[in-house]
Amino acid sequence: MRLRTFSAPNMATAMQQIRDVLGDDAIIVSSHQSERGRGVQVTAAVDEAETVPDVLEFRIDDTTDEPDAADQSETPSLDEDTLFQSLIYHDVPEALATRLTDAASQCDGTDTVEALAFALDRYFEFRQLTNNTRPTMLIGPAGAGKTVTIAKLAAASALRGDPAAIITTDTVRAGAKAQLSGYTDILQQPLFTADDPESLHAVILNNGESHILIDTPSTNPFNSNEMADLRRFITVANADPVLVLPAGINTQDAADIGAAYARLGCKTLIATQLDGARRLGAILAAAQGGNLAFSVVSISPSIANGLTPLNPMSLARVLLRDPEESHAYPKTGANQA
Repeated sequence: MRLRTFSAPNMATAMQQIRDVLGDDAIIVSSHQSERGRGVQVTAAVDEAETVPDVLEFRIDDTTDEPDAADQSETPSLDEDTLFQSLIYHDVPEALATRLTDAASQCDGTDTVEALAFALDRYFEFRQLTNNTRPTMLIGPAGAGKTVTIAKLAAASALRGDPAAIITTDTVRAGAKAQLSGYTDILQQPLFTADDPESLHAVILNNGESHILIDTPSTNPFNSNEMADLRRFITVANADPVLVLPAGINTQDAADIGAAYARLGCKTLIATQLDGARRLGAILAAAQGGNLAFSVVSISPSIANGLTPLNPMSLARVLLRDPEESHAYPKTGANQA
């Protein structure tokens, strides 16, 4: 990732700078008022693979004169009612919808999408999934799509030339190992199994410096025994647990599920099945309930389509899209995990 800092008199100008310099795929990292209280500073990032001008900073001086009346007449405006009603349509909890709308109203001179992106950036964290020194363990309730997501992450790692060691602890469910084995055979990578925390620890040690991806059986977040068993696997593996959650579930359940898995040390959320859900309030509720960061989303069951990074702008666009549109999602790619 390459970072750029943009300074401008208002958020609308800063967002235009970001699009001009980094393109539509840029991710907003942070935004705040300038030190002198005049204008804003926005830090954005873009994949190194993207072609961008070789500059470290694109700046408009905070003292730039205010635009004249003709310019102001062309300034995009925020429609607060449309924003709030769109969030309610998505079953976003009313209190959260109100806070997001209020935050968006502070983003002067922007259209509704950019204002919502500003508000999402303020209330939620967005982070990239990267290969770190700790194993990545996907956890979550039944039907979330953990096994398919593991396969997508493994495919992305292979395409980057850094194949991961793939382990499944889901050795009881009928067909679970065979399903993942079908994916690893295509990738020409071995699949390791671990029936208990001790054997998981041994497999991890045997794979040395490789990045580890661990698939787990579904757990009931409201069953204390199942969660205690899962905690033992996480602890022994020294894993980074990542919650995988489908988008179309009940909003209040999602908030409770996010909070339950957060108690196991989960800090990141992968949202799945966005292509099969028209209302996405559940993923916001889960992130808020567990104080979880958004990372990538799955909008197709196809392994080839991979995972799509989520950022404030792309999430805002999806939340404000026409619900009748069937192809309103960003492009996917297996190299985007």
